[in-house]
Amino acid sequence: MMVKLTKPACLYFRSQTGNVIDNDAIMARLFIGTLKGVDFNWFRSLPPGFINSWIDLETRFLSRFYKDDTEVTMDKLLSTVQKKGESVRDYIERFRNISLMCPVGMPLPMLLQTCRHNFLNQVEFRMGAVKAHPEKN
Repeated sequence: MMVKLTKPACLYFRSQTGNVIDNDAIMARLFIGTLKGVDFNWFRSLPPGFINSWIDLETRFLSRFYKDDTEVTMDKLLSTVQKKGESVRDYIERFRNISLMCPVGMPLPMLLQTCRHNFLNQVEFRMGAVKAHPEKN
């Protein structure tokens, strides 16, 4: 069976599974073992029997966490800001996922600075990183 993997997390997973790639049950169990945080909470929330195969798991995972295969432009990455009500952790995870889809790439220090710069001002103020000033829109 040929498995189409198009996203970095799944590609990395496939590269690590080697010759068990043809065993659906093992692939699914191994992949579930790699899930953490939001990914794992999503999996735990699924009703029993909802996932029936590795392809099913892969398809549902990608459709939940990756909306499409569109490459992200540098402009899109630079304009990715924390949404009102979005937790810092969720924003950082969303920013990281978007950055993985940007083919141009960016040096890590610049990537971290961009992510930090795009926090809502109140977050940085509460962390003591900046003086209070009006919120960004």
